[in-house]
Amino acid sequence: MLRIIPALLFLLFISWNIFAANKGDNNIFFELVRSLPYGDKLGHLVLYGTLSQLTVIAFNHKCLMVKGYPLPLGALLVLSLALIEEMSQLFLVNRTFDFADISADIAGIIIFTMMFNKRKARH
Repeated sequence: MLRIIPALLFLLFISWNIFAANKGDNNIFFELVRSLPYGDKLGHLVLYGTLSQLTVIAFNHKCLMVKGYPLPLGALLVLSLALIEEMSQLFLVNRTFDFADISADIAGIIIFTMMFNKRKARH
């Protein structure tokens, strides 16, 4: 049960940032992102990749078999969340829908999942 806590806390952190962005607010994390080259895309990659791994752990590495390939349930849930959040920006005045953001979300989920699976296979 304790393995769920990090995923929930990180989801709360991301949700807080999404809420602030939706309202058009500013915070220290937005300033940091603006100060880095490609900071927005790197932020998407790292945030959703990290959330994906924490969620995979929270779901105890459960997988769905799709055409004979195991797909981690946690990663699929985070992918769904990312797609819904990005698509919601089509309806928000303070946000801008961007395929590059979706691509960075997906890349983070895939890269972090692959790295985690390789590390897990070695142990």
